[in-house]
Amino acid sequence: MSFVTDIQLMMHGFGDCRKPLRETAAVIESIVHQQMTVFLHQATDIAEQRGQRVVGPEDILFVMRRDPLKLQRLVHYMGVRDLYQKTRASTSTPSTGDPSETPGEVATPPEVSRKKLCINFLQTIDQTGQYEPLYSSSIQDPVKAERISRLDSLTQGMSFQRYKEYCEARRASFCPRLRVNKFRDWLLGEENSDVKLTQLVLEMLNRLAYETVAQIVDLALLVKRDANGHNSDLSRFRTPTAFNPDYPCVFIHQSGSLQEIGSGDEHCIGMDPITPPEVREAMRRYWGNSSVLAPFSKIRSPISTKLLAA
Repeated sequence: MSFVTDIQLMMHGFGDCRKPLRETAAVIESIVHQQMTVFLHQATDIAEQRGQRVVGPEDILFVMRRDPLKLQRLVHYMGVRDLYQKTRASTSTPSTGDPSETPGEVATPPEVSRKKLCINFLQTIDQTGQYEPLYSSSIQDPVKAERISRLDSLTQGMSFQRYKEYCEARRASFCPRLRVNKFRDWLLGEENSDVKLTQLVLEMLNRLAYETVAQIVDLALLVKRDANGHNSDLSRFRTPTAFNPDYPCVFIHQSGSLQEIGSGDEHCIGMDPITPPEVREAMRRYWGNSSVLAPFSKIRSPISTKLLAA
């Protein structure tokens, strides 16, 4: 059971070359699986503290509570899913057992608003009003803006056929058409087979896994740009005492900007495939101890405290 092919499409959709390396997608898959497993364990612990045996959407949101920006992306996605559900319900007739209907998709009742459910829970834990702006998606999202700018540079000059192919890559996900069985089995495995997840929670985890791939590609492109002699903003993830033998040691200046990714020069970074060493280097820097006392510290922050999705 593997999502390597799907991740290759996602990588292209986020700015990698037309045919991303399969070995790179395999590395990313292992990272995403590890990250989502840790995330799910944290959500399961929260559910148990509430006295529940089934992980609910409130458990997912609670794990993400420290990052309003990522919460905003998830709440916005839930709103998009609501809109899609309403549109689909208004243009379709009730199920009559027609075999042409899409199998494997469990529809949420139209009266249930995913976005409203998320907002209601966030309001119960919001003691300072910090989450109010995200209800209307009014928190500035520089990462998303820079990602859009980079992809705009990537698609400029594409032929109709190439752009159509690129749009298909942008539609890739871990649950195409929300057929969640494969994703559930991949996520839980045999050791967590007794964990109960609702359809809504699987939709949320699907989106978070998708966002995790996006962030890994973002960081890998920064590493690639650094190797090409450009300043980058990845210096805050670099650990002076750590070393990656698969990647050349290059000094990074502090004055770089993420916006350099979308400049469009050199035919765009994404034209050269992201390699496994670049992904490993990006994650090494992300997980590294970046404090000023890092060279004198023997303590490393556990990976679980620096989840890409939370």
